[in-house]
Amino acid sequence: MLPAGKHFDEEKTRDPDAMSEQESTDTSNRTGRVALETLLVSGTQYLKSSSIASIGAPEVFYNLPPRPHVGLRIDVNARQLGDDLPNFEVSLMIQGVGYRTSPTPETPEPETLYNIELIYSGLFALQNAKQDMIETLLLVEAPRQLFPSARHLLLNLIREAGFPVANIQPVDFNALLQSRRAQS
Repeated sequence: MLPAGKHFDEEKTRDPDAMSEQESTDTSNRTGRVALETLLVSGTQYLKSSSIASIGAPEVFYNLPPRPHVGLRIDVNARQLGDDLPNFEVSLMIQGVGYRTSPTPETPEPETLYNIELIYSGLFALQNAKQDMIETLLLVEAPRQLFPSARHLLLNLIREAGFPVANIQPVDFNALLQSRRAQS
């Protein structure tokens, strides 16, 4: 244990205006996210549509695995609401398939337990956004805000249909946008 005076001296000699590299990076990331969020104003979020189909019910429930494999396909769409208005509806479309086991090279299509589709949308307004930022705000930042609620609804639908729930990790919407650009 350090003597009380020694600890005090070390703190006293540290430049209070100096930031460590980690603190600086954390601050700039937070500042960038706050800047994006102030350009994008979030309104109402809502479930636009959902469906789930239990394949082979009731027999499918006889021997369920404790953690089925879930394959997801996610897409984002944004449409402007009215001409010359900065208001948009952003929709997160999630299609999922619950498999008894994970796909392998030997069985690329394992037994399907359920199919699920969900469209979760939100209303957003842009404030003082530069033209080159609009795509990122609507196709990265807006779905990042929608995803936690959409994931919650998706997992609740799966659970209410009688299936064990798997963990669904956060989505990198920036990577999704880059992939979409590469395909175009």
